[in-house]
Order: sequence, then C-alpha cells, then structure tokens
Amino acid sequence: MKRLTSIGLVIAVIIGLGVVLSAIGQGGQLPGVRPQTANPNASVLVMTPEQGIWLLIWIVFVTLGPLVTFAAFLAFIMWWGNRQVMRARAEAKQPLDFSLDPAKPRTLGYVLVRSPRLVIGLVVFALIGGAVFLALIGAFTPR
Repeated sequence: MKRLTSIGLVIAVIIGLGVVLSAIGQGGQLPGVRPQTANPNASVLVMTPEQGIWLLIWIVFVTLGPLVTFAAFLAFIMWWGNRQVMRARAEAKQPLDFSLDPAKPRTLGYVLVRSPRLVIGLVVFALIGGAVFLALIGAFTPR
C-alpha cells in the first residue's frame, strides 16, 4: 500500500508538471494570473516558452539534484554500516580490553593505533565541544 501511494504521488507530480508546462507553452504565461503588460521581458508573470522551459529545468535541477545526492549519500552510509555489522558478526566474539598496549590485539591501544581517523575525529570533537562549552559559559565575552 505504501509503495502504491508513493507511485501515485510521483505520477500525480509528473502529470501536474506536464499540465503546467503545457499551459506555459501554449499561452506564454503562468495559469491563474493576470499580467499588467504584454511584454514578456518586462513582466514577472509572463514568460516566453523558452523562459518557461529554462525555469522548469532550473527548478528540477535545484530541487532534485541535492535530493538525489543526499539519497545516494544515505544509501552509501547504510551500505557501509551494514558491511561493518556483517564483518563484526562473522568475527569471533572476544571482549575488548581497555589496555593502551598497542601490541596486543583487541585492546583500546591497538584500535587507536590501527585507526588514526578515530583519534583525529575524537580530538576534533573534543576541541569543538570545548570551544562551544567555553562560548556558552561566556569565556570569550569581554568583561
């Protein structure tokens, strides 16, 4: 039912855009408005068919471009997260030791040495968090 509703919504949007595009192409103006001048270059309500096509192209580009990019980014994040979960499930279950010795596997030191991105991310997070905390308590305001 959910899929049928989504498909119906997409079809309704496509039909609506087709109707608007047809109205712009035939009359040269937006439907439902009354222009004050007949010169399409002097009015914001009237456009030539070429201007209508360019408007539609830019609207689709501005709305669908970021939407598709964000959807692809989320799909990648979900795929990567699922891959990590499957990899973790396939490994033998061993507890993580909170030792800082990088020579022993399954210790905190080993994880931090093997993934410097984690260390850099934690340092950046701590710096930003500290700066926000100091700003909130008013450390940067002159007295």
